[in-house]
Amino acid sequence: MAWRPTQYLIEGELDNTHAGKVTGWMQFAGLKDKVTLDLEGNFHRDIRGAKIRFKGDAAGSEADAEDYMQGFAQHQTGKVGDMTAGLPPADYVSGYCYLEWYGHANGRVVIELEQAQVEVIGRPIPAIESAPISRAEQNRNMAEFLGGLAQELNIPNERAICVGGDRVVTADKRAANNRIRGMKLLPEEIRKVLPPLYSQDGKGGKAVAYLKLFTPDSSWTWRAVEGSPITDENGQEADFQFFGLVDGQFKELGYFNLSELESDRGPMGLPIERDLHWQPKTLEEIAPEMFKAEEGRIER
Repeated sequence: MAWRPTQYLIEGELDNTHAGKVTGWMQFAGLKDKVTLDLEGNFHRDIRGAKIRFKGDAAGSEADAEDYMQGFAQHQTGKVGDMTAGLPPADYVSGYCYLEWYGHANGRVVIELEQAQVEVIGRPIPAIESAPISRAEQNRNMAEFLGGLAQELNIPNERAICVGGDRVVTADKRAANNRIRGMKLLPEEIRKVLPPLYSQDGKGGKAVAYLKLFTPDSSWTWRAVEGSPITDENGQEADFQFFGLVDGQFKELGYFNLSELESDRGPMGLPIERDLHWQPKTLEEIAPEMFKAEEGRIER
């Protein structure tokens, strides 16, 4: 579970010029005063030793912002998670900004921005002069967060979630992943707009992808153009099947199931997430090289 207030972010600044500390502020819609941060830890090597300034879109109504940000602490203390602008050497993600911390008041907080929204102030420490962020330490941070969550939920010790290396031990791995990612992969608003299976057949590259899922610790992505429930013998939904563009070792069109995506993890042990900023695009916009010779249908 995580706070994800990206859509209500107006602007902010974070400073890692003092080793082992990240300080700064953020302004959010729905909050009158700036949120200040005083965290233990460092940026990833692409921006370590520098400051970053960033601007958000602050989308959504003020009423929505006030409702969502209610209870968000004005002074955030705790530990730095993964904080990177996605620049070389891209130890964690590449191509976008990922700001994560584990606060004493609000637990895990994640903000994701485009690189164009971020300005690096000062010169980061050369990558060869500093070590990458320890994944073992980040796993411990996650484990501490999940342990606190288990206590708050009164989960018995034998059923609590434990993170270590690339393993997750839990009574329900899908439930554990949902708690870690802090989001649903298939929320109701996506179900309502996602066309049923075979409804875009014949459109070829003009077929529209309404949903993007991705592994935050690798380059795999899934873009769904269609989807329908899979029901059991009693007519109850047992799973959900998508059809769309899978970009992994290579790009291909194919089927994939919600249950598999909810359970799977990337090479660093992170669960698959949904791109909260995704806007529907045609397949030929996403992968024009696949649709140079338009065939008038989607090959299945």
